[in-house]
Amino acid sequence: MRRRYPGLLRPNVVPDVLMMVCTAGHVDHGKTQLVKLLTGCNTMHLKDEVERGMTIDLGFAPCVIGGEQTVGFVDVPGHEKLVRNMIAGVSGIGMTLLVVAADDGVMPQTIEHVQIMDLLGVRHGLTAVTKIDLAGPERAAEVLAEARAALAGTFLAEAPILPVSTETLEGFAEFYDAFTARARAAVQAQDAGRSSSAGVFRMPIINVFTAAGAGTVVTGMPLAGAVAVGDRVELAPGGAAGRVRGMQRFMRDATEGGFGQCLALNVPDFGKARPLRGQVVCAPGCVKAAAAFALEVRAVKTLDRPLRNGEELKFHTGTSEVPGKLYLIDGDTLERGGSAPAAVVLQEAVGAAMGDRYILRRLSPAVTVGGGEILGVCEADERPRRKRLGRELAAQRAFFEGLSLASPEGRKRRVEWFLARERPAGAAEAEIARGTLLTPEAVKEHLAALAAEGKVLALGAGLFVHADAYGGFVADVRARIEAAPAKGAALSLTLSEVREGMNLPPVLWARIEDDLGREGVITRRGGKFVLEAAVSALGADERGTMRRLVEVFDEEGFASPRPDELPARLGVPPAEVERLLDHLCNEGALFRLGKNVVLSRKWCKEAQDKAVGEIKAKGILNSADFKYHLSSTRKYALAVLDWLDARRVTVRIGNDRRLAPGYERNLL
Repeated sequence: MRRRYPGLLRPNVVPDVLMMVCTAGHVDHGKTQLVKLLTGCNTMHLKDEVERGMTIDLGFAPCVIGGEQTVGFVDVPGHEKLVRNMIAGVSGIGMTLLVVAADDGVMPQTIEHVQIMDLLGVRHGLTAVTKIDLAGPERAAEVLAEARAALAGTFLAEAPILPVSTETLEGFAEFYDAFTARARAAVQAQDAGRSSSAGVFRMPIINVFTAAGAGTVVTGMPLAGAVAVGDRVELAPGGAAGRVRGMQRFMRDATEGGFGQCLALNVPDFGKARPLRGQVVCAPGCVKAAAAFALEVRAVKTLDRPLRNGEELKFHTGTSEVPGKLYLIDGDTLERGGSAPAAVVLQEAVGAAMGDRYILRRLSPAVTVGGGEILGVCEADERPRRKRLGRELAAQRAFFEGLSLASPEGRKRRVEWFLARERPAGAAEAEIARGTLLTPEAVKEHLAALAAEGKVLALGAGLFVHADAYGGFVADVRARIEAAPAKGAALSLTLSEVREGMNLPPVLWARIEDDLGREGVITRRGGKFVLEAAVSALGADERGTMRRLVEVFDEEGFASPRPDELPARLGVPPAEVERLLDHLCNEGALFRLGKNVVLSRKWCKEAQDKAVGEIKAKGILNSADFKYHLSSTRKYALAVLDWLDARRVTVRIGNDRRLAPGYERNLL
């Protein structure tokens, strides 16, 4: 164990590692020897590796470039039976060093490793043609040309290809200079992506061991975010939680670390449920383990036979490897070099998220057949509905327009997508952060940018809504309002009628009402909305009936007729009377104090003033005596007093009334 994890016992040996570099290439092509020459470290640490002279598991070593910066090497196995270990080492790296032996040439694992790097999103690297001392100049030149042809169309197509011998050091100076230049460029690119928008902390576990006196240690390279000593973390899947008690960042003691760095985290609490390679260490509550994912599948160009709908494959993401079935959305097969939306249903849950990279490999023969980005986590761990998922993925592909979901612009679009499609009624920053796996600082940054672009609205109370979603809600409410007069000649709608079936937050409703009010579509009157367009469309006869209604109640005072007496008295149909009476009450010309008690504004104000004057004079108003002040009956007196209570002008105490606190602001 001392040889395998020297940094845990030998801290502060090298400068801080800025980026991880992964080797790639066929077995026995000289990857480990080249890493040893660059780093001075032998990454073969297992007994079997030393005896067989072949890398079996992942090896790690630091490399100081240009005398000032340090990158870390992940030396991966090249044997085709160990490709799963190779994939586990690629997650989180910033650059690849492809190795091709001059005496052997480009081999199957050379091509497969490049395909894997490409599918996992690696975009920086260079190629070394090794063992030129064994091949001779002519053969070395042939292999250089062969490598250039094989790499055409890949991310390494324009990268340098350097001949080098680890035995004679021929070509090493030129190789070292090229490697240093490419590494510096990759570090700069990685630093640009290591902003606050890099996401919440997630680290696939590469290895697990127990350190004497410390307990469980997990190692890996974070896909995103940062972690510090003292932070709480959890495992996905599994849910075991604990606190980071100690940390090393590639052979150095550290208090914090993150994206693109090789970390060893001491989490003693994990000893209760021993972690495994394939699990993810993450910030609590940020990763929901699932067994079904929506994908964008890109088939490799060397595919020997098409991918089939329902085919059983191995699914690799992070450091996990799980069997599952692939379900194509748009057809029954996918040809070499093609891409298509799909879903995968796994035999076990894994901790992965939108934007993570994955690899698909066939069971037999065990070869890489495709990969790409995870587009979404399916809620149910079963085969999603093909048509529905197809529509959703088509919309998502159009929305992101070829952007990588892990890029800075892709992360901003993820915030927009979350609000537009997953939380159209709005969400707070904390919910957006959980849903997008971005830090609160990143979410705040992206929301500000989206608001400046007019794509997101801040509603207040910490709630944000997508502008298109908000526009849709406003259009729905407007349509209901415009349809109401045609249905029943209504001049107003209650809140429940307008909001029926639309479960929206109060702050969102308030914004909709304000906007429609400013546009003159509605006017809020208590618990109702006056439909301004319907009121404007009233005819001369209807307006005449309203004038007569007001006159009747102005004349009758505290002996006003019951509403059901009005149709006969005015010679107007009952429905028409009720509609116009309701509108006059909404407008405040009349007040409905009870089912059968309606008073005009004039008489309501007179009753209010008499009640307030009596209480001011005597400090209290006896309810039974109030009918005498009105020169009316008990029915009207009680109706007026209940109305004053409801308006918070008076407060009932037994059979008496007193003035309510702040009553002045509630007076007519």
